[in-house]
Amino acid sequence: MSKTKTPGIIPAAPITKSMWTCNVETMIEYMRIVFDIFPAKRTIRVVVGDETLNEWQQKDQNIQQVMLALGQVGPPGPKAKEDENVIRGLTQAVQVLCDPTPLQQEEDQDLLQNKGRIICLTTVKSESQMRAYEECVSDAILQHNQLAEDSDR
Repeated sequence: MSKTKTPGIIPAAPITKSMWTCNVETMIEYMRIVFDIFPAKRTIRVVVGDETLNEWQQKDQNIQQVMLALGQVGPPGPKAKEDENVIRGLTQAVQVLCDPTPLQQEEDQDLLQNKGRIICLTTVKSESQMRAYEECVSDAILQHNQLAEDSDR
């Protein structure tokens, strides 16, 4: 059986996406799901490198805000400083988790537990590099908890 070309139909070129585009699409879909299931109850802050793209206030909790900010930041630069950028971004993410949300400011903060999550989109070359990133987050959380403890005294 021979393949015949249908007259008038141009074959579509293959569509390729960068890893950055795939990650952004995945993050936006995650945000959409969270906002659909928990409208106004769950908040998401996005950190790229050491830049925070939105705030905890409800007006900043929308996909359009994040997409505009992502468009201005653009994909990550050269890989030479990748490790340094990931560490700075993780440290910034822990700092952002320490900022009280409007709900925490209204209510008794002791009653509202911070159940924040950090999602880090990066590549790692080895298991030891992954452990180093995990230790970075753990150390930053310990330091912030110690600062909070000391300020309560």
